[in-house]
Amino acid sequence: MRTYFTLSLLGLLLFTACERKKDQPPQTEDFSCIKLFDEQGQGLGLHGSCTTSNDWGNIPLNATEKEYLNFSDTVSLSGTAPTTITWFGIAPCPVTIGGAMLVYLGKDVNSDPVKLKLVVVDEELNIIQKAAVKLGTPASMALYIDPALYQTGHYYRMYYQVSAQGAASLYEGYGNFLVCKGPIQVGNIQTECM
Repeated sequence: MRTYFTLSLLGLLLFTACERKKDQPPQTEDFSCIKLFDEQGQGLGLHGSCTTSNDWGNIPLNATEKEYLNFSDTVSLSGTAPTTITWFGIAPCPVTIGGAMLVYLGKDVNSDPVKLKLVVVDEELNIIQKAAVKLGTPASMALYIDPALYQTGHYYRMYYQVSAQGAASLYEGYGNFLVCKGPIQVGNIQTECM
């Protein structure tokens, strides 16, 4: 009888614990600190409640962040080779919904291609978009900001990793960006995006 009671109590505790977890709000992150860039990628300062930002730099990713980039793809490392990556960036930021965001990286001009993997997540850490490409010189790609995937006035984070044959990670990191209705004037971000 005592064993039955103990098992029943344990089952009730497990059931209650599962129900509590279901009622908890989703994990969220604050991505509202963004570096501003014009159409040519020239820095225009910061937006949000921050005074500095490491976004778009060579930032070591933790295990959870690396897991976002651990998706299967069909882009081979064949024909790639390690090279020096000097910077990573986007333009523009904020980006217009239905438009394109240029994603680019600085590397040795006469070097072999590298592989770029990227993932965009929303503030609830849901994956919105992912891509894997082989980049030569110039090292850039356009990422379509699909209105079916993105929402105006929302902040997103892009995780990225550059690799090559024999080099699992040449450069990695993340950066935050904002999606707007149209091109912005730096002083009117709240009006034009939210």
